[in-house]
Amino acid sequence: MVAHRRDRHRRHIRSRLGRLQHDPGQVMADFDTKARKARLRLALAGAVAVAALVGGGVLALSLLDSDDSAGQPDAKTPSSAAPSTSQSSTAAPSQVFTPAEAPRVPILKPRTNAEGIGTGFPPTALGATSAAVTYWEDLDLLDDVIARKQWTAIAAKDSPATIDQGVTEVRKVREGVGLPPSGGNPDGLTFATSVKAALVRSLDKSGDVIDVWMVYDRYATIRDKGADENPLRDEVTNLILKWDGTDWKVTTEAQYTAKVKGPRAYDPASKYAWAEGWRVVSDG
Repeated sequence: MVAHRRDRHRRHIRSRLGRLQHDPGQVMADFDTKARKARLRLALAGAVAVAALVGGGVLALSLLDSDDSAGQPDAKTPSSAAPSTSQSSTAAPSQVFTPAEAPRVPILKPRTNAEGIGTGFPPTALGATSAAVTYWEDLDLLDDVIARKQWTAIAAKDSPATIDQGVTEVRKVREGVGLPPSGGNPDGLTFATSVKAALVRSLDKSGDVIDVWMVYDRYATIRDKGADENPLRDEVTNLILKWDGTDWKVTTEAQYTAKVKGPRAYDPASKYAWAEGWRVVSDG
């Protein structure tokens, strides 16, 4: 699936580079660092949490517990996996929704920033979901130097291979679109990633390791040429996140990747997609 996704991204980027290079007034160069860090965050509107008991994993998790205050139970523990009374009244187990009909899950804003990528999320299922969405939307797609710094900031300390894999993917995409393996972003070309739905599954009984699946769109913007007429849509990916005591970190350890199971396809109008655990997300 990674290879197929990479091929689609290459075609998307190559077509945008073609439009860029046909303009003689534009040349290939690094973007200004501040411009890179000001990546456009595109997300669907909404602000209400949804009772989301997600099946298919070792432990069902609730996306509803967005309160990370000390007085509230930890949403990544089994005792808090079930919705509260007030949450049940919003979306009782007997009710059937589609992702489009159900209340949207509000993505928490990062409390800190490291190398242009949002960090600092609470130790809850919603915190893990918010971390995955933020990481995927903030990661640099073509600058391998920036990508290495970002992956270093979000990778688990006991999973150094995660950093190399992330950088390798960037370099493969660069080579696939005719750019040198290492370098910055082409001047005048920016990309924005918008995650629109997520599904979470716990990979252990503690809730400290969570697999987050995401459906996203990706848009390119070419300076002086307007918005992307043919963006990538409905792409699917996942990140495995591990709580390290301070934040959610990405891991690619074999003991966890072996437990990953692909979910039913996302369809905003499908009650089966909702039952699988897919939820529409929005900026919190």
